[in-house]
Amino acid sequence: MKSVITVLAFICSLLFCQLYVTAQIKPVQIPWEPRAIAVDPNDNLYVEFESMLLKITPDGNSSYVTENIGKDFRGSVRPYCSMMAAGPEGNIYMARSFDNDIWKMTPEGKFKLHVADANWYSNWAEPAQFKFDPGDVEFLVIDKTGNIYYAESLPKEKRINNLNTSSFHKITVDGQRITFKDKAGAEIKLNQVDGIGVDGEGNLYVSNVKERCIKKIALNGDVTVVAGLCGKRDMCPVYAQGDINKAELVQPGPIVFNKKGELFFADIRMNRIIKVADNKVATVAGSSLIQPCGSNIAGRSKEGYKDGKAGIALFNFPEKVQLAIDSKDNIYILDGGNNAVRKLSPAGIVTTVAKTAN
Repeated sequence: MKSVITVLAFICSLLFCQLYVTAQIKPVQIPWEPRAIAVDPNDNLYVEFESMLLKITPDGNSSYVTENIGKDFRGSVRPYCSMMAAGPEGNIYMARSFDNDIWKMTPEGKFKLHVADANWYSNWAEPAQFKFDPGDVEFLVIDKTGNIYYAESLPKEKRINNLNTSSFHKITVDGQRITFKDKAGAEIKLNQVDGIGVDGEGNLYVSNVKERCIKKIALNGDVTVVAGLCGKRDMCPVYAQGDINKAELVQPGPIVFNKKGELFFADIRMNRIIKVADNKVATVAGSSLIQPCGSNIAGRSKEGYKDGKAGIALFNFPEKVQLAIDSKDNIYILDGGNNAVRKLSPAGIVTTVAKTAN
């Protein structure tokens, strides 16, 4: 029996060493702050910074797809990127916040207007594949069949209570633009959105910052709460884990789903990755000290930077955060305050994949 325990201890030590070595792999150095990330069906990670697009393969090799995504275009009709999403066919779709176009990059690296106004083209950009004005695009996600979902920032005359207000739309693979509406036929609008996600059934999930909760917009127009106590607190928010009916959120942001259908999101002011599953809300990564209300009435945790076990990892999300997930359920995190792209493995280890020199 003693020998068996010794062998098991030795195996465990080897596993720990392997995890430790994994955590110590030198990250890819990038010259500028990352602005957007996406993971394609082959688990290649794409990182955009200052119009440069870097591809990092699953084994850690990196190469530039292009050093200027707009190099073959001139004038105002050219690709820009502050958000990316990968389609199941391997295309990468990108847009710039509050612009009214969506671009497509093929696996071969060719860029083309995908969605834009019918009249928006020039000698340097072919007309868009689908010709309509998508409005001011805020957030972009794609489902497993290739449908694009996005939030649109509405003009002042359409806002609710004079606050930033978003509507929600789906672009089908054949180019139909579908607006999410309630059962009465009214356009669904929410205040102060900070992220969206889509599940395996095509239901849309929205991080509703104004009410500090995540809402689900079903295909039939039903809007329900999946996490957080909507509207309970305005100032002095509280982050509380546990039962879905009691858990509270602070500033939910981008959302991804793993293969089991479990929802993960970044809470921007808590500097945490949080999971919603089995009627529970639980932190899966991030451990920074939550400051008391008296020190910050808006609610926040201290920012930091630390790799290792997810339970002690530190992040710096408030400047910018985006999420992407690969086929093995590794979650990639654009950690904007640290100018880094981090990876959270299903085993609960946080590593840095790419980072600026400073």
